[in-house]
Amino acid sequence: MKNNLERSSKPNKRSQALKRILQKQGLEHIAEDLIEPRIQATSPANSPTIVTFGAGSVIQTSGQTNITQSIELFNSLITKELARAASGLGIDEAELHAWVDLQIEVPAKSILTLLRMMQSLHLDPLSEEIGFTQYEDGQWQVLITIEGCAKLLNQHPQFNGLHFTQADTLIDGLPEWIECSIYRKDREVPTTVREYLAEVKGENEIWKKMPRRMLRHRALQQCVRLAIA
Repeated sequence: MKNNLERSSKPNKRSQALKRILQKQGLEHIAEDLIEPRIQATSPANSPTIVTFGAGSVIQTSGQTNITQSIELFNSLITKELARAASGLGIDEAELHAWVDLQIEVPAKSILTLLRMMQSLHLDPLSEEIGFTQYEDGQWQVLITIEGCAKLLNQHPQFNGLHFTQADTLIDGLPEWIECSIYRKDREVPTTVREYLAEVKGENEIWKKMPRRMLRHRALQQCVRLAIA
């Protein structure tokens, strides 16, 4: 049996790969001893591994530790962005924090995205201008509500009106599609988006009561996303 501490006479594969990467970045002359890792005895899967590059050492922690660090990093980012968002919109930080805490099923990444969109678009979730929606596949996405769309349009200096068009073709008495066109003073042609009933129709109660309004809302939201947001 070979000793685990025995050093191979051939260059380590990881060393060769690292050398090729560095050479592609323009570092043509690389000393072998600067990229040759220290060979250590086999350790349990959950134990840290020390890899040496030249005079410096890098500690590679286990996958579980890396996940914990990632979670801590996201929590730290969320705390910072939450404070910035509350300050930028002039809302109470504690109230915003409570609202975020209620989003218990939403992934941290989506929450971070919303907090940053709050700042860039100046939309307030406490006023129901921005929030979350979950798709059938379980994925979460930030949603600009109709209130948020109206705010973005009416506050934008280049907004120059909008227009809706619906299909003559009916499906169960409802238009097959609805188009929204948004006009801007700084553009020659409007931005137009068409949403099809078959693709966006929901099964909840509001869709059953007001299907035309909901289809119009979907067209407006997607059009604002392309023309304004």
